[in-house]
Amino acid sequence: MKTPHLTPTAVVLISALTSAQAAVLSLDPPGQSVLPGATVQIALTVSGLGAGTAPSLGVFDLDLSYDAAVLQFDSVSFGDPTLGDQLDLMGFGSVTAVDSAVAGVVNHLELSLDSAGDLDFLQAEAFTLSVFTFTALAPGFSALELVVHAFGDSLGDPLPASVSGGSVTVVPEPSAASLALALGAIAWAGVRRIQGRPGPGSDRRRLRASAGADLRPDPRTLPAFR
Repeated sequence: MKTPHLTPTAVVLISALTSAQAAVLSLDPPGQSVLPGATVQIALTVSGLGAGTAPSLGVFDLDLSYDAAVLQFDSVSFGDPTLGDQLDLMGFGSVTAVDSAVAGVVNHLELSLDSAGDLDFLQAEAFTLSVFTFTALAPGFSALELVVHAFGDSLGDPLPASVSGGSVTVVPEPSAASLALALGAIAWAGVRRIQGRPGPGSDRRRLRASAGADLRPDPRTLPAFR
């Protein structure tokens, strides 16, 4: 019995079809810089699903890891802020869970209770799965990485997906000395501009001098007195 072999063309076609069917998980924004104490919001988005057809998303179980010395996890909300929860299209609710017991890791999952047909035909092809809220604690850099435990279509079958993470940089606040130096430089620049500008009375003095010169009689035109 001969073992079938795929031609290079067939391999390329299968790879193209597989990549075309893969969904994309990403963070929005992928990177941002904030000051200590600032609120940081990060959206987990999915794209590359079917438009009015399979594949759609029926379940996900994902971790988001971060640096707990730089960021403090506050909360996570499910669903798209504009489109609504795309795993709860019919209002039946969905099964959700959040676990942040391990410092630096947030696990969250959602299971849709909608039918496969409703998910395939009504779900958007790209939307926000969840929105994470953090507080910036201290200056530093925190990578944001996604780990996929489960990602399934409307029937619960595994759905291929590519993943891209992100980052948050917490920058130090300007020191009092730096602020004083910057304000001093601005003030000095203003003084230099004022010194280089003619005073408001200089034009009036020139006009009066010119007018006085015009009013003085020419000695050559005065009559001679004997």
